[in-house]
Amino acid sequence: MEDKKKVTKIPRRIALPRIEVILFICVFIYIIFHMVSYFSGKHIAVTEVKQGEIVTDNRFTALALRDETLVSSDDSGEAYYYLPNESRVKKNETIVSLDKTGDLIREIKNGTDDEVSLTDDQKLSITELLKSFNEAYSPDSFSSTYYLKQNAADYLSLIKGEKVKKSLSKDIKSLVSDGTVTNVKAPMPGLLCLSYDNLNGLTEDTFTKESFNESALKTTDVSTGDDLSDGDTAYRLVTNDNWKLVMPVSDSLAEDMKSEGAIQVRFERDGTKVWGVPHVIERDGDKYLVLDLDDSMDRFSDSRFLDIELLFDNESGLKVPNSSIISKTRTSSDGEYQNTYGVYLANKGYTQYVEVKLLYKNGQYSIIEPVNGSALNLYDYIVLDASKVKDGELLNN
Repeated sequence: MEDKKKVTKIPRRIALPRIEVILFICVFIYIIFHMVSYFSGKHIAVTEVKQGEIVTDNRFTALALRDETLVSSDDSGEAYYYLPNESRVKKNETIVSLDKTGDLIREIKNGTDDEVSLTDDQKLSITELLKSFNEAYSPDSFSSTYYLKQNAADYLSLIKGEKVKKSLSKDIKSLVSDGTVTNVKAPMPGLLCLSYDNLNGLTEDTFTKESFNESALKTTDVSTGDDLSDGDTAYRLVTNDNWKLVMPVSDSLAEDMKSEGAIQVRFERDGTKVWGVPHVIERDGDKYLVLDLDDSMDRFSDSRFLDIELLFDNESGLKVPNSSIISKTRTSSDGEYQNTYGVYLANKGYTQYVEVKLLYKNGQYSIIEPVNGSALNLYDYIVLDASKVKDGELLNN
């Protein structure tokens, strides 16, 4: 007979945690891990590689250096200049007469009038002057209109001066013989300049930092009617078409100039452009760019300081902050040490050094390009401050 009081024990089922609980625990551990890493680790800022360009403002006030000499009067009297400013003169050509009595000046004024008859060749020259102005005119450089007016007036003055010398040649010789008139002639061929300053005779070897102080420049003009004494400066004569422009430059620009064979220069005054050959010199710890020119000296012979712009191509490419670039030294195949540049990629959660070529650099940004098949691409993320990390370092961002 079956024992009804017998109890059969059923094994208890082991209670397993629900899947939600497991997921919660995993997420909790994950959060705790990253919180610990975040607060105990090093935080690295990153930046995105973008396409861009660096536009360089290469405007300078340059110091003009020329081969020039000051010609002094060797007598006294009232001056009459036969030629206008920036006239080409021959050796022994009479530039100015010094009249002790005033008789010559009165005779010139009585014997000439404002009307000047032009030959066909002279009319052609005036036409060419107007044509050149029309071709180069720009509304952004209206000051060129005033230079046209001055050039035309100077040309007419030149014609009038030649007329006076021819018509009064005998009278002038007679007055010179009498000792009442003294002629000041050109000691050599050159460009006549009716102004001079306290920096005349300055050369590449003698200029100093103080030479660029425009407020200290003192300019003197000479013209018909001036009373000159024995030994006074009668005029300035520029004796060479080759001249120089000098300007202080930064160390980075000075370095860039080492690879430049020629530079195009634009003059702010009239917008004209010329080419110059550069070289850099250092004086008293400062660097100066010197441009050797063989054009346009006569157009700017009246100016000691000139506002210019150096025309470089704007560099474009991958634009990054300077702080993201790090310099390293490596040994080349021939055993020589070379400086290389690189950035740290930050796309994969750790730093990855890639070498780049530095194309251009200013105070804040650089233009770079990848080299040696490096994996740097547009829109990649790189470490903002490369000095704070090493290659292969984990990022906590």
